Amino acid sequence: MLDGRPFEIFGQGSRVNDTHLDQGSDIDLVLMLTAPAPGYGWEEFRDDVLTVLGKSYTVRMGRRCLNVDDPGSLFGEMVDVLVATEHRWYPVPGADYYEQGVFFRDQDGRAIVNFPRQHRRNGDAKDRCTEGRFKAAVRSAKRARRLGGADLMIDGWLAPSYLIECLLFNVPDRVYRSAASPSAAYRDALAWLRRTHRDDPATFAALPCQNGINRLFGPGPDQWDPGAAARIIGVLHQL
Repeated sequence: MLDGRPFEIFGQGSRVNDTHLDQGSDIDLVLMLTAPAPGYGWEEFRDDVLTVLGKSYTVRMGRRCLNVDDPGSLFGEMVDVLVATEHRWYPVPGADYYEQGVFFRDQDGRAIVNFPRQHRRNGDAKDRCTEGRFKAAVRSAKRARRLGGADLMIDGWLAPSYLIECLLFNVPDRVYRSAASPSAAYRDALAWLRRTHRDDPATFAALPCQNGINRLFGPGPDQWDPGAAARIIGVLHQL
């Protein structure tokens, strides 16, 4: 059913970004149609992928991804597959250069555009510039999130790892590098975020995602409220 359809498969998420805590965490993959055609877009591609995978594996539709709930399948582990179509964002309208992103819809049918490859590239560069302290801070925040439980919930969902990682990405490199230790760098990063929200709320509300293209806060289905994010930072700071 997918024969002749041009697509790419690549990794995203904590395993690929090296911010995961457990070796048994899910593998996150993107299955991206690279040439949507009239009459064959995201909905048709998603339905075809669901049909093809469903012939061999136990598959269910999650909030955004197809969950392959079969430990014996594919890579021998649980796999989440984000079905998407290619999205091209042109920083300069009319120019030839573009950033390649992904388009998909969530369970409620809301359109989302994201840039996972840029997210990974920028995170790797940040980690090099901070001598490994950025990703160490992300892992520390995730461990603290496990302890925070209900105090870190947003609309009934545990504070997303993506939100936490993007927040810590926006902390200046000098804050990480000047700390006495990796654990001190994590605390200093949270303190910087708390001060920025308190003293310069406009700057805090304008923080970008780690991909450098999307805005972290706003009304979109993949955005959050600055006040809720500040509350999460406060809880993490206390843990």
